[in-house]
Amino acid sequence: MALGKYFSDIFSVGKSIGIGMGITLKYFIESLLFKKHTCTIQYPREKDVIPERHRGIHFLETEKCVMCWKCADICPVDCIYIEGVRGADGILAGGWRGRKATLAKFTVDYTVCIFCGLCEEPCPTQCIHLGPDYDYHATDRRMMEKNLLTDAVYTEEDEMFVQWARQENERLRALAGQAHGGAGAKEGSG
Repeated sequence: MALGKYFSDIFSVGKSIGIGMGITLKYFIESLLFKKHTCTIQYPREKDVIPERHRGIHFLETEKCVMCWKCADICPVDCIYIEGVRGADGILAGGWRGRKATLAKFTVDYTVCIFCGLCEEPCPTQCIHLGPDYDYHATDRRMMEKNLLTDAVYTEEDEMFVQWARQENERLRALAGQAHGGAGAKEGSG
């Protein structure tokens, strides 16, 4: 009884291998005789057709951003980082101007991003998009954080600018608070 099952399993596996090799042989002969390449794409030179609804690497329309943080709040894996100053006056020199905001940092960490597309939906100005690009690779995990303001890898120079922007924002807030406090004292005495 066990011997029959043993040979039955061998026959079943042999049949499965024969079917698979027959399909492989069919494609091999077609590629030789008819020059058809039905299975393999020579990737660096040829690229596959990307569907219209493909969710790939993010891109940002900086001039539309109002820095509402809705994309970062809804992200299920918290891979979007935003810093800057809200307000139409744009007190942050050297920052990227959006609508009613000046951005110092807008990055996506692709080591954790799941390309779900949830960041696009709540955006009131429709400024963040998942584009057709899919080839974002690196040899180091630190290079997998993309700066959407410059469309490049987030570098140490970018981090130094963000640190400076934080200090500058605090300094300007303190100056505005002192000026507001001084103006309030003058109004109270007059």
